[in-house]
Amino acid sequence: MGTDPKTSVINRYLQNWEVSNLFVMGGAAFPQNPGYNPTGTIAALAYWSANAITNQYLKNPGPLMHA
Repeated sequence: MGTDPKTSVINRYLQNWEVSNLFVMGGAAFPQNPGYNPTGTIAALAYWSANAITNQYLKNPGPLMHA
């Protein structure tokens, strides 16, 4: 996950840079382990993404971020 498609596969909304209708939820969003139990981080990212999908993406499908 990152802000640049050259260094990451998904953006901060967990949306694939190349395929805008593909969202990646869960622990696969980040390769590093931010702590012993990343459940809170994974849940927060899922809620963040779900909010963006509901309030932005469904109204205007396409990339939520531009590089």
